[in-house]
Amino acid sequence: MNDSPFGLQNKIILVTGASSGIGRAAALLCSELGATVVLCGRDMDRLNATLTSLSGTGHTIIPGDLINAEARHALVDAVPPLDGCVFSAGVAALVPMRMVSEQHLHAMFSVNYEAPVMLTQRLLSKKKINNDASLVFVTARAEHFSPIATGIYSGVKAALTATVRTIALEHAKQGIRANCISPGYVDTPMLEKLQGVSSIESKVDLVPLGAIEATDIANGIAYLLAPASRWVTRSSLVIDGGLSLRARG
Repeated sequence: MNDSPFGLQNKIILVTGASSGIGRAAALLCSELGATVVLCGRDMDRLNATLTSLSGTGHTIIPGDLINAEARHALVDAVPPLDGCVFSAGVAALVPMRMVSEQHLHAMFSVNYEAPVMLTQRLLSKKKINNDASLVFVTARAEHFSPIATGIYSGVKAALTATVRTIALEHAKQGIRANCISPGYVDTPMLEKLQGVSSIESKVDLVPLGAIEATDIANGIAYLLAPASRWVTRSSLVIDGGLSLRARG
């Protein structure tokens, strides 16, 4: 595995949203592939549960709510220079446009856009991103297809993707790559919270390949972090089991 282009040996990887779902799965896989992982999230108990499940040693936890500038600054001050980042923290809510409030708009924007973008800005400005590093931002299939009741969520995720493309272009001379991974309906706690409006089963029925697990998305994230994808940047990897080709969504 030491010579594998899919390995992450000797790399230090920051994972936000590491306490559950896609972030937790990504942290576990990164550690299995040889990386030293820095875990970030709001729930210390769940972060500790993730930490105890990691392979290898040297992993750390830096807790914090990244919608707060102070927490972002503290995180950047505490981390060593990074070889990779996984920006997985996010929230979702189904709200038809006629019912959208400023509170909903601000909630979607602050967590899904402002937090990862301003954390990236701080990491870059403080030179905490090594040359040849890889940045992976978890967006959503919704940004491409904008299902019903996702107007703000889809728009914010699309804005994040556009910004990531600029980040990649501005830092290409340093070999820094920036990509998005765009999941479909993944069986995670975030999707479970939407069941009052839309059940997991109803969504899985739409997917040609069936249910998507958080580990499936983690595999894509690991690829984008690894040397195997060294010529991949400014892209968005859609992992939705073929759902994008369906007329319904």
